[in-house]
Amino acid sequence: MGAVSHFLEDEGIATTGISLVRINTERMELPRFLWVPFELGRPFGAPHEPDFQRRVLRAALGLLERRDGPVILEDFPDDAPVVHDDDAGGWSCPVSFAGAAADDSVLVGEVLAELRRLAPWQEVYAAHRGRSAPAASGLSHEQIVRGLGELAGGANDPSVATNLPLPEWVRLGCDDLRTWYMEAAQGRPGRATSLELRDWFWRETALARLIGAAAVRLAGSEHRALGMFGRRAMVPRVYMDQLMPGVEPYI
Repeated sequence: MGAVSHFLEDEGIATTGISLVRINTERMELPRFLWVPFELGRPFGAPHEPDFQRRVLRAALGLLERRDGPVILEDFPDDAPVVHDDDAGGWSCPVSFAGAAADDSVLVGEVLAELRRLAPWQEVYAAHRGRSAPAASGLSHEQIVRGLGELAGGANDPSVATNLPLPEWVRLGCDDLRTWYMEAAQGRPGRATSLELRDWFWRETALARLIGAAAVRLAGSEHRALGMFGRRAMVPRVYMDQLMPGVEPYI
């Protein structure tokens, strides 16, 4: 959509859009976009919330009235409303992570053990669906986890076997792991809402704590692009207080 908006603007047609990944939109220097702090796949926030969705739509369309470009990237100020699905009961976390230590120095080992405990449930999911999401990063789970561990430990250039720039392999690697975790969570009998799955991942898993620890390190980087990536692209805003205490969300 970003490339299309550039083409249409060059032809004299004003455009506006909604961004779920702020750093990508910044890099493309798009003419008018509204960044929203919602989960991927829900650019208007939440289902069955027409008033809130209209607010998001009006905010995006309102950018067409702005004349302070050429690049306009506005932040939507509010998080999505919480949606409760009364028909989605009966789901529980497939693995208990109670008692996990908070020490970042042991997080890598915790995450690798967590992956082993979740693997049977992910296999159930893949067998039931007949497929599993392909990896986008080209890295193994262990490579991603150890690379995040090096970042969390303060390494500026983790020893990850990839030609991708650091923000790119981190983004794709975290997406790969998060998708795999969601598949494992859905291998368990019962049906969960997207909010339950998201809360389970970000509030209860060692991987979420490792991502948060790596994000804290990047957020403190002297390199502006890495600092913004750590603050804006790794941990959803609603979980930053828990996983990135003391780090301001946005610059």
